[in-house]
Amino acid sequence: MNNSDQFNMIRIFFLISGILNTAYALGWSGYTVIGGLLSCGIGCLFGAIPVVNVIAGVMDFIAYSRLSRLDRSGTYSTVQFASIFDIVTILTGNIFSMVVGIVGLVMLNNDEMKNEMKNKGIY
Repeated sequence: MNNSDQFNMIRIFFLISGILNTAYALGWSGYTVIGGLLSCGIGCLFGAIPVVNVIAGVMDFIAYSRLSRLDRSGTYSTVQFASIFDIVTILTGNIFSMVVGIVGLVMLNNDEMKNEMKNKGIY
């Protein structure tokens, strides 16, 4: 698999992960509101959980955007941060995003990918 295919594959993974993180954030927000109403406020303790998915979703969309254009410096660190935050989403039950984060970090640590990013000036 050449580097162009790897960039496209991880880009699509980040798009799917961003959509899933948004869905999880909406689900956890709804659960927090309903749980808070039904339990006289105790369910509101889960209000911090959607924040993880919102941040991960935003970072996934930023990583997707940067991998689509491949013209901005700092793309490596953005994708790395998005991958790490995707791994953290396992705390909210989002297994697919955790797998995307692991795959993203493995691909970023590939020497060929690093050299390609350095050659394009986006490292």
